Amino acid sequence: MEKGRGGLLAVHAHPDDESLWSGGVLAQHAAERRATAVLTCTDGELWDGSSLAAPGTRAKELAQALSVLGVRESALLPYRDSGAGEAGPGSLRAAPFEEVVEGIVAYIRAVRPAAVLTYDAHGGYGHPDHVRVHQAVLAAVEAAANPYRHPGAGEPWAVRSLWLATVPESLVRRLTALGLDEPLPSTPDAEISLAVDVRPWLEVKWQALRAHASEFARGARVAAFEEPQLRRLCLGTEWYLHRPGPGSVRRFPAAGRPPLLSDLA
Repeated sequence: MEKGRGGLLAVHAHPDDESLWSGGVLAQHAAERRATAVLTCTDGELWDGSSLAAPGTRAKELAQALSVLGVRESALLPYRDSGAGEAGPGSLRAAPFEEVVEGIVAYIRAVRPAAVLTYDAHGGYGHPDHVRVHQAVLAAVEAAANPYRHPGAGEPWAVRSLWLATVPESLVRRLTALGLDEPLPSTPDAEISLAVDVRPWLEVKWQALRAHASEFARGARVAAFEEPQLRRLCLGTEWYLHRPGPGSVRRFPAAGRPPLLSDLA
């Protein structure tokens, strides 16, 4: 990665999340010859050994998807998919929180991106691993800039911006009108910072998602996007909330009365 020069790091929970939630902007950055990296926090295999795909399958599919997107740098943290129920040994949710944070800190400091991307506070659709990654990334972005936190994990690096993938209310209303029987968590449209039209990269994004063949084979939710209209509707735009990173600190005037933090943007 061309360190610190417009680079983007996406941090996700499972293989296929990189394509589903951020494939468009990753392909966009790659097309613009911007540095891209993906950190995946699990290998996608369930901690209890009940995965339908053979061991190692999902990691291989991830590598293929990243190649399709043009992502040049990637890494996996050493955890298993926690599943939706109990979090057992070796799973992401069973790992000590600070251990997960340190792993993300080390990768941020290694690739030194300008921007980091992950899920919103509800993890996009509520998967416990997604929520865990959201929490860990927020902590890691702050810790990565602090020389006193995890000093053995590389030289400090201050990320300039943090982007949280989310689902707008307007999309959920449209999906409900089309017959969606399980409403998704959503964000009011007025609160969304950026809607990226990724239709120029939609075919690349779709081919990357299709690389996760074992997910389609087991009938995961992504299989619904085989329908072209639904694919364009849901995958042709990516929506993000923005949070300033520690590298974008604003300096406020020192003169006059002490500022009220609640008045500062």
